[in-house]
Amino acid sequence: MSSWKWIVISLFGGGFVFWIPDMVIPAFDHTEQGGLVTIACPAMLIVFYALLLRLRRSESGGPSTAVFAICGMWLLSLLFTLLAQQVRADGGGRFTWGDFGYVLVSSFLPNRIVKFVTLEGSILALGIGTAVMIVCHLVFERSRWILPPGLWTSLRHVKP
Repeated sequence: MSSWKWIVISLFGGGFVFWIPDMVIPAFDHTEQGGLVTIACPAMLIVFYALLLRLRRSESGGPSTAVFAICGMWLLSLLFTLLAQQVRADGGGRFTWGDFGYVLVSSFLPNRIVKFVTLEGSILALGIGTAVMIVCHLVFERSRWILPPGLWTSLRHVKP
């Protein structure tokens, strides 16, 4: 499979798999205050990572699954936080295109992500998931790249 396909699978798969428990658990238990989510989100991410690592075991190079899963977790965090709050709310609410525009722009601002994920109660899960994926990259994927080799070569040869 091409590197771009692995990047997309790691990025969006890691984000979706990590945040799905944050939406499903409150749907069954509205009184859940984040304890189960703190365990379930990183656990689901580890299962996803192990599955992808097993699928990619024959490839020695390519993009780092763990690093792109971290990016997916952070980029999709505000969207899933918004959806999780919709699940938790009694009677729900309607979101406008402006709300989704705000979420889209804020998804690239780490201070906004930390603020809203903290308010939603999933900051510990996000921190644990990020730390676990950093360790997984260092232990299992040192030979895999974070920046594409062509881009890395170009950046090294730029003269100031």
